[in-house]
Amino acid sequence: MAISYAQRLLFWRKKFEAAGLTTAGLDARYLLLFAAKMDAAQLITADHEPMPAHVLEAFDVMGERRLKGEPIARILGEKEFFGHNFLLNKDTLVPRPETELIVDVALERFPSDGRLLDLGTGSGAIAISILLEFPEAVGTAVDISKGALECAQENAVRHGVENRLTLLHGSWFEPVEAQKFDMIISNPPYIGIEERNEMNAEALGFDPQLALFAEDGGLAAYQAIVSRANDYLADDGWLIFEIGYLQAEQVSRLLIDNGFAEIAKLSDLSGHDRAILAQR
Repeated sequence: MAISYAQRLLFWRKKFEAAGLTTAGLDARYLLLFAAKMDAAQLITADHEPMPAHVLEAFDVMGERRLKGEPIARILGEKEFFGHNFLLNKDTLVPRPETELIVDVALERFPSDGRLLDLGTGSGAIAISILLEFPEAVGTAVDISKGALECAQENAVRHGVENRLTLLHGSWFEPVEAQKFDMIISNPPYIGIEERNEMNAEALGFDPQLALFAEDGGLAAYQAIVSRANDYLADDGWLIFEIGYLQAEQVSRLLIDNGFAEIAKLSDLSGHDRAILAQR
């Protein structure tokens, strides 16, 4: 007997509920829409139609992955960020809603024809989101992971900014030629290596460790960037970091010690310190 879309959707929703997934219904629906290559309206229309074998197989494979704790975005291979969908791979973090704060902050201060440097770009979501708002702007994005850069390149092409975004392989400023940028922005690894045991299984199991952990209690990346930022930042340029929620004072002190005078801490919707904005 053929299995309908509605029947299999219910099957996986109940499986997810039994596993304690708090978004069981949404998860099941997202996976089915992706497996069937349908939108929500099409799925409603097809509710009681028999599910083709290839859709059933794809849906079941993804359902099993979700039961093992794999995040929806990892299974789908893409995630929405700042109103755009970005491809992901094993070498990139899943862009988080909290990170949209630093894009908001950047857009308020970035010149329409400015030059942007994104250090530790990952999927390229931050740099590409900014360039999409400013068609005359150009950017450079750096990552130490070749896999991440391949993903960023795909995203640049997907969103039509590949001719305005230069991708460089290396550690922080290492591959960047001497030049000045109107803004340097970074969401670096900022979790201390000693905090690894406190991380949830989802992050440890599916996120690239290189993008999560840093030496010196999570401050190593900030130290590396701040120590050389003045060489690459225009006189009236801005430096914007995402930070861990307990790092605001330490990163601020690091900036002050390196000649930055205008420093602001910004909170996310949960009230946690989430970003640092600084100007020379």
